[in-house]
Amino acid sequence: MRENIKKRLEMGKVNRRPDVLDSSFSIIPVLPMQKHPKIVIIGAGSLFFGRKLIWSMNRLKGLTNGHLALVDTDPNHLAGMEALARKVRAESGADHAISAHADFRDALPGADFVILSFSKRNAHFRGVDVQISARHGIRMCSGDTIGPGGVFRALREFDEIHRIVREVERLCPEAWLVNYINPSAVFGMALQKICRTPWFALCDSLHIPHLQKNYLKLIGREEEEIRDFRMRIAGVNHFTWLIEADLHGRDVLSEIHEAIRRKGATEREDAYAKSLLNARISAQLADVFGAIPVCTAHTKEYLPYWQGYGVHVDDEPAPPLKLFEHEERTRITELMWADIEALTSGKRPVSEFLEKGASDHATDVIQAIWNDSGEHFYVNVPNMGAVPNLPEAALLELECIVDRRGPRPIPAPAMPCGLVSLQHRILETHELTVEGYLRKDPRLLVRALAIDPIVNSLATAEAVFKDLVEAQKDVLPAWLSEGLSDEERTCGTQAADAGAAQGAVDLQLGQTREGW
Repeated sequence: MRENIKKRLEMGKVNRRPDVLDSSFSIIPVLPMQKHPKIVIIGAGSLFFGRKLIWSMNRLKGLTNGHLALVDTDPNHLAGMEALARKVRAESGADHAISAHADFRDALPGADFVILSFSKRNAHFRGVDVQISARHGIRMCSGDTIGPGGVFRALREFDEIHRIVREVERLCPEAWLVNYINPSAVFGMALQKICRTPWFALCDSLHIPHLQKNYLKLIGREEEEIRDFRMRIAGVNHFTWLIEADLHGRDVLSEIHEAIRRKGATEREDAYAKSLLNARISAQLADVFGAIPVCTAHTKEYLPYWQGYGVHVDDEPAPPLKLFEHEERTRITELMWADIEALTSGKRPVSEFLEKGASDHATDVIQAIWNDSGEHFYVNVPNMGAVPNLPEAALLELECIVDRRGPRPIPAPAMPCGLVSLQHRILETHELTVEGYLRKDPRLLVRALAIDPIVNSLATAEAVFKDLVEAQKDVLPAWLSEGLSDEERTCGTQAADAGAAQGAVDLQLGQTREGW
């Protein structure tokens, strides 16, 4: 890490403001001071972000006269998003350029921001991960960051990310490379090791100011009080905790805790897996650890307590985790594509898209960098001493000052005793995933599963790894399946159907709405 910082010192000067911490993100890249930014999105067909970026290019100050470069390998998805971008631009009167590319390399020259937002049949393969893991006694309500789902989602995307990094270094070395793909922490840790250009990783879980507004509403306060509401959150992505909170100088952490407990008493018990009983679980975790989980939709999957084993399962305030509904996610995605077709064909007015749309965490961070605003956002960056009792190089989701220098973490409280060890365990699980890929060593990947908080035996780690490699060998790096013997290949199983989805949920909502 220090060597990487030293190398990048040649690219700019180090910020020395006392209110932020020096880190690799304290370096001002030698960016051309253009009037308008060029933003490249690799994975434009990623509907949960692609549409937000199109809206933002038409509404956010500093971006409306830029260049939106859409990249997607699916010609139908690329054509649909390009048609939407052009329709919306015509309606809004914005003046940005629009280009569409099947090959990401054609879009990179002149880029200021390159956003990674792609996935290979995301819902389908998360279903494979979740269903096979469940047969081995591992329950995942999301399956995209921790557990076997996190390891294998990373393995499915690593090759392409590695390839893009090398081309960004060659074709637009001064551009910010922004990872917006889960597992965000794993890929951020990989970028720490392999990327020689400016970079950071994002997740929409802690989107400011929506997060603060949600907490104020929870305790019955007005949004206007946000100026006097201070909170300190830190941790590995999806395992972040509210450690301090005060309003008008008064500690309100316990007040938030009790409000969450009251909310848990009235929670529906037929919600989707990620939303199910999150307030109840949040209150229980806060009772034990003295801090409040802020992304419980994921955090509950990072702990063994709701895996369904042990003699006191029936005494838990929440049942074992419900499995991620991959079929319903596919259905929602199909509905979103139908909505885009309605907008581009004129069946629905594009004005409605502009009226009802909103920016996204990533677009807000990009705007803050481009406008040199100094706003605060939560970004996945190296700790560099922000949390004093976690390693300096640990990739954490931290509150950062964001300006033209990029995101720079501000000091955070020490992680409470008990949570420190859990943070280390998750960091090492992610680290082994990265090292296993970079070294092409399946044994390190099995070790990652062996120390994973929700894998309960070495035999389980070995068996689930073999089965998932066999089930997904066509989309995984070749060296994974080449390393298995014929006998081991026979252990593979096929994923079962998830069954009928229950209820309805708007999966477009960010995790700020599902956290508790």
